[in-house]
Formats: sequence, C-alpha cells, structure tokens
Amino acid sequence: MKFNHIYQDVIVNEVKLKRSGSEFQVFVTFQAQSETLYAVLNGVREIDNISDLLEANKLWLEYSESNQAEYGKFTLGISHESYTEIFF
Repeated sequence: MKFNHIYQDVIVNEVKLKRSGSEFQVFVTFQAQSETLYAVLNGVREIDNISDLLEANKLWLEYSESNQAEYGKFTLGISHESYTEIFF
C-alpha cells in the first residue's frame, strides 16, 4: 500500500488477526484494479472495527505528523456506507 493513495473499488479477500501482548497485528489482502495488494498493520490496539474491512470499497493509508498520536502514527481509512479508521 502507498501512503496518501485512495484505492477505489476494492475487494478485501482476507483479514487475519494475531495477538501480540496487548496489541494486535492485522494482515489484509485486497484487490484493487486487478492487482492483489497486502498490508500488515502492527500495533493495533482497538479491533472493534476490523470487520468493516470486509465491506470496504475504498481504502487509504495516512501518516500522522502529530506529536499527540495516542493510538499510533498511522491510520488506515475504510469507506463503504460509512467511514471507519484503524490506528496503529
């Protein structure tokens, strides 16, 4: 995945979780424009919205330059009928 690029008309094929202490590692495989892409999110603390990945039609990855990044420096944006963020 590239930073600040919106992947549109995506189909998420696979989502896997792995616990690492109090955090999680999330593995995502998705199709975008007939290309298979992979992402590994390390240090995810909140997994309540992980299932939203399976319904996503848009995905994007952002880097936060804020010094107040309580939940991590990166954000995976998910869009379908609503907007969800996963911080890591």
